[in-house]
Amino acid sequence: MMAEPIGLASGLLTLSAFAFQSSVALYEMVTSFQSHPKRVRDLIDELEALSGILEPLTETVAATTDIDLSALELPLLRCGKACEEFQQEILKCLSRSSGSRTSFRDWAKLKYMGDDIDAFRRLLAGYKSTINIALTDANLSSITSENLGLYEDLVESAKADLEAHLENIDGKLERILGQALPASDSDALELRKIKEERLSTEKCLQICAQLSEHISQIQRSFQHRGGSPSSSPDTVPERVTSDSLQECKDNLELTISKLEKRMQDVLDRMVAKSKTAMTSEQDYTDLVRLRDEWDTAHKCMDICSKANNNLKENISTIDNYATGDALQFMVSTSGQLVRGKNRGLGWRTRQVGGHLSDTTVQQLSRDMTSFNLRNTESYGQPSQGRASVVPDETENEAINEFKDRYGQGFQLAPKRS
Repeated sequence: MMAEPIGLASGLLTLSAFAFQSSVALYEMVTSFQSHPKRVRDLIDELEALSGILEPLTETVAATTDIDLSALELPLLRCGKACEEFQQEILKCLSRSSGSRTSFRDWAKLKYMGDDIDAFRRLLAGYKSTINIALTDANLSSITSENLGLYEDLVESAKADLEAHLENIDGKLERILGQALPASDSDALELRKIKEERLSTEKCLQICAQLSEHISQIQRSFQHRGGSPSSSPDTVPERVTSDSLQECKDNLELTISKLEKRMQDVLDRMVAKSKTAMTSEQDYTDLVRLRDEWDTAHKCMDICSKANNNLKENISTIDNYATGDALQFMVSTSGQLVRGKNRGLGWRTRQVGGHLSDTTVQQLSRDMTSFNLRNTESYGQPSQGRASVVPDETENEAINEFKDRYGQGFQLAPKRS
């Protein structure tokens, strides 16, 4: 009995295992040759890194149902198929080569969707980055502050690479379709209309994406104005504006979704109509792959955009600086990630950081304020010519009160200059 073909209906676990097995099979095929120029060695490294992401992903999907990674289904499917198709291209090139399997040297002649090995390696790197971003986004609460900056850079780089990839796909579609020779005038007219519709849809997608990003920038400017919105009347206009901007952005996302579905339909019709008009079987194969890759690249872009939005919505950045008798808080009461700095000069500076409840923050604020006031009253004005000395009883009383309420705690080491 023939095995059921792999498709989107196969399920996330099957697709993850398929992508992993395909990447391993391609890795084993490429490493089986003796000749490994620089670009081939780079491909081997990329395949190894890709497998290193896919294996734990497969284990995670098999072990838990708490994490929703369904957005990865299409990227995983294309990743697995791309590895399989590249193996086929190697075998085809090998059959035309005069060398043996172990001494294959025609790496420069290998093409995938019209591009060389380096482009295929970048394609795999895009899949790897998208999978990594989706995994990190699903576990955002566990990311460390040290890795947060690296993750932000990864998301931005992946988005830029995907935009360049989509532009490259668009150029290839133009080239291949420009070479198509319709069998009749009616076919030529219909194909031209389909091409025009594709270009129009792509332009509308670009406009919506630019407008959505502009709205996001305005929303971030509201968040960075300083202070949090309260119920006071002077913040009502800002809240109304912010809500309206979000509604506009939500409508744009719906429009983008409709346009992408429309684009998929246009590309499907274009592929079907071009089948009889193509003079090259390889061009038609590339056209089908480009259509599938266009869908996948947009799905990867959606994953990156979602991760970028989650970063902005779920991470608070705080930078405190004070001198003298200061009480500084760098806390989250909502479960959001917190990053930033508490910087203070003066031995009576008090600093609090971490994830705390509203009640705990309020109590800490009262206790530390009371502690500072008692110390100030105890010190009084220093006598002329004498340095003020902290009374032992007052300090011990404050320390014991802190221990009773919060536990032992620990003393921070002074920062070395």
